[in-house]
Amino acid sequence: MLYRTFLLLPGVDEKFERHLWQVGCRTWWHLLSQKRLPRLSPKRLHFFQDQIQKLLLVSKDLKALASRLPRRHHWRLFKHFRKEAIFLDIETDGLKRGEHEVTVLGLATERGYASYVAGENLEDGLEILAQTRFWITFGGSFFDWPFLKTKYPWLPDPLVHLDLCPLFKRLGLRGGLKKVEKALGLMRPEEVDGFDGYMAVKLWRAWRQRGNPEALERLISYNREDVMNLIPLAEILYSGLTFLTLTGKMPALSVSCRK
Repeated sequence: MLYRTFLLLPGVDEKFERHLWQVGCRTWWHLLSQKRLPRLSPKRLHFFQDQIQKLLLVSKDLKALASRLPRRHHWRLFKHFRKEAIFLDIETDGLKRGEHEVTVLGLATERGYASYVAGENLEDGLEILAQTRFWITFGGSFFDWPFLKTKYPWLPDPLVHLDLCPLFKRLGLRGGLKKVEKALGLMRPEEVDGFDGYMAVKLWRAWRQRGNPEALERLISYNREDVMNLIPLAEILYSGLTFLTLTGKMPALSVSCRK
């Protein structure tokens, strides 16, 4: 989708981008090959072609592209920068920022899932997060990130933060993570199916107050599901939004949409 994106060009909005697609400029290379185009003067076409050449030079530079692409379209960067992305979810001992603590930070990258637990190795996870420029969460823009930023103000803002929750609303799917998972056919293991944030708090208390190792193990298993399910959800979302953007039609979504 990145190489089909003309919103990176100065003065191009969604309507004009659609016009470019309709007249045959389906990718950057198609535009570069054109001698003339409807509704574009030769001067402006040459300007756009010059800009495309410059974009090709920075096509691996997340910062350069993210700064030029409107934030609501940052999802288009997902496939191109997939290897730089980190999927994350936090567990806490309550919902009040500045008062309650982060208990478990779950992170997943190309190398797999890892959990970071308060009182053990949480700082290691925070350091990894601080060095990662592309975050993917579900509801993270209104919970995980504000919570983390309040507790750890030294954490830098990511260059790109894809919150899947509001993005799925564009595809007609509303609700929390578990509701969206079930709507798409994603299942959880029986031992953590039906768990929620309140159960996560209870499990943490069972671990901290009574030293119950099984409680911590189940809490980490719950967090692992929260994090790892973000991966297929992001892939489904990217496929769905790409289809909607290019066709103007709402896609039929399911786990089979994963690529």
